[in-house]
Amino acid sequence: MAFVALGMASCVQDLDTKPIDPNSSTSFNQDRMFTKCYSCMAVIGQSDPGSDSDVEDMDAGMSGFYRTIWYCNDLTTDEAFWIWDDAESRGLPTTDWTGSSDMIRGIYTRLNLNIKYCNHYLTYATSDTDEDKYRLAEVRWIRAFHYFYLMDMFLYAPFLTEESSDFPHFKPRHEIYEWLVTELEDLTEALPAQRLSKYRVGKAAAQLLLARIYLNADVYNKLNTAWKQGSALDNALKMAQAVVNDNPQHSLVTKQIVTDSAFVYSAYQQLFMGDNDRDDVIKEAIFTIYQDGLYTQSHAGANFLIAGPRYGGMNAWGIEAEWHALRTSPTMVDKFIKPLGIERSTAEQMIFDEYEMPTQLKDDRAILCSYGLNTTDGKNFTLTGDMKVGANDCFYSSWAGLKFTGVYSTAVMPKYSPRQSKDWADTDLPILRLAEAYMIQAEALFRKGDNAGALAIINNTIRARANAAPLPSLDEETLLDEWSREFWFEGRRRIDLVRFGRFFGSTADRYRFHWEGRMGQQDGQQFFRQGTPEYMNWFPVPSEDKRSNPNFKTDVEEDANNIYAAEGGDGYAY
Repeated sequence: MAFVALGMASCVQDLDTKPIDPNSSTSFNQDRMFTKCYSCMAVIGQSDPGSDSDVEDMDAGMSGFYRTIWYCNDLTTDEAFWIWDDAESRGLPTTDWTGSSDMIRGIYTRLNLNIKYCNHYLTYATSDTDEDKYRLAEVRWIRAFHYFYLMDMFLYAPFLTEESSDFPHFKPRHEIYEWLVTELEDLTEALPAQRLSKYRVGKAAAQLLLARIYLNADVYNKLNTAWKQGSALDNALKMAQAVVNDNPQHSLVTKQIVTDSAFVYSAYQQLFMGDNDRDDVIKEAIFTIYQDGLYTQSHAGANFLIAGPRYGGMNAWGIEAEWHALRTSPTMVDKFIKPLGIERSTAEQMIFDEYEMPTQLKDDRAILCSYGLNTTDGKNFTLTGDMKVGANDCFYSSWAGLKFTGVYSTAVMPKYSPRQSKDWADTDLPILRLAEAYMIQAEALFRKGDNAGALAIINNTIRARANAAPLPSLDEETLLDEWSREFWFEGRRRIDLVRFGRFFGSTADRYRFHWEGRMGQQDGQQFFRQGTPEYMNWFPVPSEDKRSNPNFKTDVEEDANNIYAAEGGDGYAY
């Protein structure tokens, strides 16, 4: 295992990765390495949750798989703002990133390092039994899942499917797309028909990831001169339908819980609670990242989503950590108030906690809090959207997003919620869930011209489960808003904005979300910055890798489709 982390020349060799265990030998333990391929998505390293990370040279608590993905996909969008003035989050909300930005280096390093773990397992693992064969398929899926994020976040990425001592070559995203489609189609047959445990993947994971990739295919093939726009929509629809129809073990959670003291937890809320591993809840999850207050302690998992938006005196949230750091944007709140005809000035008079707000906004997904409760400074939350990094007052300038909680749905009252640790939550992270398959079906039908079919899925399945009124009609803006209402704070918003042409580039100026991306500062005032270039739809390959890997420049210049060859290869300077 130490050999995996240090012994190969690679895209992360200059980014200070270190051995998994400094006392480990180079012998291969198949069981432990299989566990590592899953656990590298749940924890930052082998032991200490705050400092002993597999990825060095950045804040250890931010170096984990889920948190790096979440930061890049949510802090850059219309959903979230981080108050703390740290190097990792600074610049993401205002599009002030470069090839030396800490979080972008962090996600690039984490993804490539985890892929190396998978390649190590696939090189040495045996296939003597059916269980061995399933494990090989599962690790191939984990590797594909990481390559999906590399393809989605970068225009070029190093590509290796086996161990090698050579510098890797870089593939453009449309070539990674082609590999992923082939790999995942094969995995729909190689993976078990049903997952072998709650936290392992079955064929539904390959089907859903493939449906997501097909839905975004025009994005990944935009610089592929041989690509025909819209040509993957039929495949996206077919694969999303397969997820729904071929996997009876997976179904949406639709039953609310009423505790002995008449405390109500909606079906939607239960997906993000401390006991979301219950059999009747985890059935909606196609892939869940395991979180446990005793065994997966990490600041990079569920804890940052639970502690981040909390501050003294709020309703109990299952753990004691409170960070006073994470808040929604007013534009995200708009997704729930505007359909009811409520303007921000009126909404600011709505003083409700996260248990009352869904009823007030007539949508179970509006798990928002505008009520400061017993905070030491007695402040309620506004919708002014002030955005000064490091200013604690800015924490109150948009409603708190309290979707994730460590409270158990089986608790009589929140403060009595059972827990294993006072500091670490048990809330698993449902990173792929069945609701996405329904939304992919709806969007594919919409883009194929079947507006009625798309609307029926959204109204009868997605909104019905949320106890939200049916939409009277559907257009692009409404569809994009529904993606946000269903999946806010789940680490995928940037993907949807890019697909809809609302992130950056020539079409993005028509969507002016509150500050992210195109808001700057001029004489202390916010202003809207038009014309942010299209290459900001992806992130820069870290400058160290561009300089240290001799293959980067060659691979870029030899790519006939690359219009950025003279500009750093991906539009960003070397």
